[in-house]
Amino acid sequence: QKPGSTATIAGGASFRDEVTRVLRDLSDPASHGTLSDRLNPSHSCFDKQLKASWKSFSKKERAAIVAADQAKMAATVSATVAIDHPFEVTADDHCETAIEAYRDVVAILSQIATKLGKRPADLKIYDPFFCAGAVVKNLGDLGFHDVYNKCEDFYDVVAKKRIPDHDVLLTNPPYSGDHVERLLQWCRGNSKPFLLLMPNYFCTKDYFEPALGGPSQAKSMLYLCPRKRYSYWTPKGLRERPKVQAQHSRGGQNRTSPFVSFWYIDASPVLPANQLLRWWQSNCADADCKLCRFTDLPPGVRP
Repeated sequence: QKPGSTATIAGGASFRDEVTRVLRDLSDPASHGTLSDRLNPSHSCFDKQLKASWKSFSKKERAAIVAADQAKMAATVSATVAIDHPFEVTADDHCETAIEAYRDVVAILSQIATKLGKRPADLKIYDPFFCAGAVVKNLGDLGFHDVYNKCEDFYDVVAKKRIPDHDVLLTNPPYSGDHVERLLQWCRGNSKPFLLLMPNYFCTKDYFEPALGGPSQAKSMLYLCPRKRYSYWTPKGLRERPKVQAQHSRGGQNRTSPFVSFWYIDASPVLPANQLLRWWQSNCADADCKLCRFTDLPPGVRP
């Protein structure tokens, strides 16, 4: 169809092509971003074409887009509420990682893939902790299409020796109880690269070094620190009383950023710490984050 022409969508209504494009995209369960996100120039889902066209839309067209947006948000909440986690959960642990945090580790994941003789799309990534499943979509959008994140009990999987085949473990784990200590111990014994997104205070816990095998092994850890604090999204329906303000809500999720967090990274044996650091300094000097050892953590993120 030519620009300015109309198209008929489900329900029999006819709209201009640009309106139809937006309606179809909002109706796609795999698409990212609410209407508010798409109209926000500072958001990663900003739709420049939609923003430029918005004022030219008729009231009927805008109403149709708003209705599609509301339906998308309602479907997201409904799907989240329907999730039946087969393990004990703590409400405060229910947070999905924003795509910005995943974007910061794309270069490192890609380099691990290169060292393994794989394309990023074929790198097997394992996230053992399931919230609402956003990690698969987020990493897929960044070019990583072999991601395992299922609604199952990680500890039961370990006990039954059913760990899925993977090249690297990447997760934003639950912070409550002894989850982090147990995860660190398992990662060290797993002998594969791991990237853990956690608050800064975990690297000062008494169990941190022992869980990693001792002081010398703990010193092999690297930390990827963003210039801007990461935000997290709590899917609505997974907390009875979201601890966020109304203006921090979007598309079936509530935003929270209660602490300084960064990536804890050990890419050995594929990429020993010294090698990864040299590669980063040579190839990622202009990145919006800093890869360093504990002693070089920026003052603003140091625990």
